[in-house]
Amino acid sequence: MNEDKGKIGEDFVNELAYSSFLKFWCYPGPKFENGDKKEICDLLIVFHSIAIVISVKNYEFKGNHFRYFNNTIEKAVKQIYGACRVLFGSSDVHIKHPDKDIEIFPKDQIKKIFRIVINLGDGVKFYPFNSSTKSEDYVTLFDKDSFETIISELDTIPDFIDYLEKREKLFKSKTTIILPGDEYDFPVQTQQEFFKLGETIKDKHIFISGTEKDLLAHFFSNKRNFPDVLSGNSDGYYLQIDGDWQNFVAHEKVKNKNKADRVSYFIDEFVKNELLKDTLLKNLTPMREGLAKALLSFDRLTRRVIAKTYFDFYEQNKNNTGLKFGRRFGDFDGVGLLLTFYTDEIDMQMVNTLNLLAIESSNLYTNYRSKSMILISSNRHHRFLFAYIDKLEKYSPEEEQQIREDVRLVGWFTKETEINSTENEFPT
Repeated sequence: MNEDKGKIGEDFVNELAYSSFLKFWCYPGPKFENGDKKEICDLLIVFHSIAIVISVKNYEFKGNHFRYFNNTIEKAVKQIYGACRVLFGSSDVHIKHPDKDIEIFPKDQIKKIFRIVINLGDGVKFYPFNSSTKSEDYVTLFDKDSFETIISELDTIPDFIDYLEKREKLFKSKTTIILPGDEYDFPVQTQQEFFKLGETIKDKHIFISGTEKDLLAHFFSNKRNFPDVLSGNSDGYYLQIDGDWQNFVAHEKVKNKNKADRVSYFIDEFVKNELLKDTLLKNLTPMREGLAKALLSFDRLTRRVIAKTYFDFYEQNKNNTGLKFGRRFGDFDGVGLLLTFYTDEIDMQMVNTLNLLAIESSNLYTNYRSKSMILISSNRHHRFLFAYIDKLEKYSPEEEQQIREDVRLVGWFTKETEINSTENEFPT
């Protein structure tokens, strides 16, 4: 029965992670394939230089908080500690993704590790907000409701990581207890357990009355930072935020954000259908994988900007006929994004030639501003061509001269239309 509950809990967490971050980077229950074959953790997410190690507990809460914490938090933290010892030990670790061949865990590429425990049991009146391994590594604790909301609202890896980093930075040096239950529904035993826990707290501490969803409301309202009061030097805080999430999501600006974000999922769907479709995975090229990573490295707001730009660009060009070729360029923190549009009358060989020249001229005429470049090219039928150059290089004087001559030959302006990235996350 416990194994069934555990499997149900892991499947719940996996599905949420797959929908937000795409299954390609999520390793459910990875095993030490070249070692003892044992499961390393419940879920491992690896994306660029980030590793997220997750332990899922789905024990039933039976009224005793300390017993519950022992069966969930303590065991989960030990599991995460052991997982990291395996993954980052002296030996190479081979892991298996359901849709890939066995691969070596890229421990040397990992620059930041996030450790997360997700407790799915219902009815808990209070629980620690964070913990740490015996090597003092920070561990984030979520309950079911908070994890489900946060991973839905912060449904890109950059947005999720931003929240985890700021959460860890603020709360790492403080013992924090969160009270998601109704303060008027504390049985005598629960009160005694809570006060007993309070007596053990010696360092800086925070008591939060409310849920982590309520705290997330303040995070959004405070321009993606936690309440300023928690950054002070006081030894203790009591933050009462019950119901703030419901008040927050009722605001018109939040509804406007949700509407505005809809177009951004064009990027997610483009990656799923054009780059990481199941039928393509067996023949996945480094360029396709690199392009997928580059696009998914953009947060939700940037994806909104890019998607709106794409459809605006498409509308401007969809009725073009003859030998017309459109271009639009923008740079997002060193990643160049080049959109091009080709008409039906241009043959594929010429389209490829013009796309290459568009890449070269964008690189040259922006004075090598971008470190890498994404090309998305389409026509009125949304037939996509794409490319990704991981490291752009400066051309030789002879190559630069040839690019200028080719640009003059096709009659292009040397300054392209640039993408305007001004966008309010919460439109009024």
